[in-house]
Amino acid sequence: MPASIFGERFYGRRTPAWHRIGTVMDIDATVSEAMRYVDVDFEIFTSPAFVEMPDGTRIQTDHNAIVREPTKDDDQYRILSVVGGEWTPIQMRDLATYLDPISEKYPVETLGAIGHGEKIFLTLDAGEAAIAGEHHNLYYLITDHRDGLGALTIAFTPVRVVCQNTLTTGLSSAKVSVSLSHNRTIKTDTQWYTNIFNSMLRSQDQVVAQMNRLADFELDKGEAEKVINAAYPPTSTPRRLKLSNGISQDDVPKETWMKILNDTKYDRERYDKQRERDERIRAGALERFHVFNDEFPKNANTPWAIWQAVVETEDYRKGHSNSATAVYGERANRKARAFRAALALCN
Repeated sequence: MPASIFGERFYGRRTPAWHRIGTVMDIDATVSEAMRYVDVDFEIFTSPAFVEMPDGTRIQTDHNAIVREPTKDDDQYRILSVVGGEWTPIQMRDLATYLDPISEKYPVETLGAIGHGEKIFLTLDAGEAAIAGEHHNLYYLITDHRDGLGALTIAFTPVRVVCQNTLTTGLSSAKVSVSLSHNRTIKTDTQWYTNIFNSMLRSQDQVVAQMNRLADFELDKGEAEKVINAAYPPTSTPRRLKLSNGISQDDVPKETWMKILNDTKYDRERYDKQRERDERIRAGALERFHVFNDEFPKNANTPWAIWQAVVETEDYRKGHSNSATAVYGERANRKARAFRAALALCN
């Protein structure tokens, strides 16, 4: 993540951040206070997008560009993305206003910006709990995607003290995960949900109980693989390959057959590489499951153990600098799918 932090825009509470970027302060800060320490109150706005025709004529489209204003360390307007005309931003100062009353009781643990400001994240300290015989710190994670690729989300994310991995669940059924689309009601929707945040905090007990339930059952043969397959579904076949799979060399003229081979070569190579990569990740998760069983015999061969294997795989495996992080994006989705599959084994 260090290469993805926007400048030095990271705030940490008490414990130095592992990436050594940003500001660490030994205080209990509200969202507004933490925001001032790391300068994330930059404005974003939408502007009509145009298409320039060959004759130089500019035609306005029904899309908008998401634009970030200049900052002290990046003195130019930045286009973060192009979105539909209904997409509406929420400013960080507005989000801070809604969250300040909550962060007076549950202080900010981390706050930061990613990329050029297209993602904002913050965590609030929600106390402690014992899960599966281990000590956990509990947090609420708030993320805002300003690139049109995601929503504003509030999710529950316990952290194992023993290894600092994040157990983001993303469970809508647990009533502790909210995803708010960037439509014209984003501000009123956010204000409404943050007003009932205390109710969401009370429901964290339900999630903790579910997690503890994962450690009470022994897996039957093949059930560990079921959880891994749920976390890592089969690699999607590119459309061109799907369309050409039923065609053989005997079905078409030689020229057509050679064209099919040439046209699908790139797709097939990319598909094969992706399948190999996904298989390596699945194998790595299964290997971590066996390692976990050896290191924690009390919780060995349980739904908790296989979920932990997926969590640790997603938290610690390497990825390119623009890949999703452990707390949002596809990595978090994989952990959430694994949690749902593991929990289903206990019912």
